[in-house]
Amino acid sequence: MDSILRYKDVQFTLPLLYGSGDNNVFISELHTFSKAKYDEYLPIHSFYGSPHTIWNGGRPLNNKIPINNNSKNYFNFVHDKCRSNIYFTYTSYLAGKYLKDVWGNLSLKYLSDLTNGDDGVIITNDKLFDHIKKYYPNLKTKSSVIKVSKEQPEKRSAKYYNSLLERFDYIVLHPDDNTDTDLIEHIKDIGRVEALIDERCTKDCSIRDLHYNINAELNSPDEEVKSRAMKAEKRLFEMMCPRNKSFQVKNHKEKYDICANTVSELDNLYNLGIKKFKTSGRGDKAKEEVAIRRFLDVAVKNEKARLTFALYV
Repeated sequence: MDSILRYKDVQFTLPLLYGSGDNNVFISELHTFSKAKYDEYLPIHSFYGSPHTIWNGGRPLNNKIPINNNSKNYFNFVHDKCRSNIYFTYTSYLAGKYLKDVWGNLSLKYLSDLTNGDDGVIITNDKLFDHIKKYYPNLKTKSSVIKVSKEQPEKRSAKYYNSLLERFDYIVLHPDDNTDTDLIEHIKDIGRVEALIDERCTKDCSIRDLHYNINAELNSPDEEVKSRAMKAEKRLFEMMCPRNKSFQVKNHKEKYDICANTVSELDNLYNLGIKKFKTSGRGDKAKEEVAIRRFLDVAVKNEKARLTFALYV
């Protein structure tokens, strides 16, 4: 039987950790169906997301899911039924101020105790990185898009990415760099590089770094800081967001230049040696479902199989 997959050795990361339980169950059932029907499991390497902890970054948490003994059962379900690894999005650049956070450390202990060898943490703050390497050394580390955006907001170099690879187990490319063939060709260990393939923000966004700062403050334990950040985010979106401005153009037809990649661009990434793809959509069930559909569109080349899978989303 011919493979139904577009890329035989690409692994995907999906935003399903601590998201909708329905979508987690769906993935576990989809694996079972795919194996029975096509003799192939779907190429999902890991789920990413965050429980309720101050270390969360990238976006504010909609869930208030705590860390407790039930977390161990959930981790085992992701490992065994969803056939996926677990990556916490502890990407707040302020995380280094809260290294003694009880819930963050408890989550790492539980995951460290149960890890199958390729679970880990997506990190921005270097102090948190050092903390994890010291106390939870069997967890993998992955440098975040936020880290790259804050440290090199305008232009990244292969030298910079190679320096990250000297410290981290994996790194994530800035979405603006997914089409920079010359840059990617000079990254030394391309097998440890992950590409975010459906970023909906604009290329060369002038406020990306500022937006990440505000989102970190939205996770602050200080209610005054959080309230101020909520107001700042609203003003930022209404007054400065390049994508929002394009929506205000009458009868616009996607006049903004988003970073989401075409299949031909993904083919190029694959031919350059990148075998790790990541979809976005953390936040709510509807966004997760869009991420799953995007994954199926890219990962499954067999149209009949893809349509069959999509019917269940």
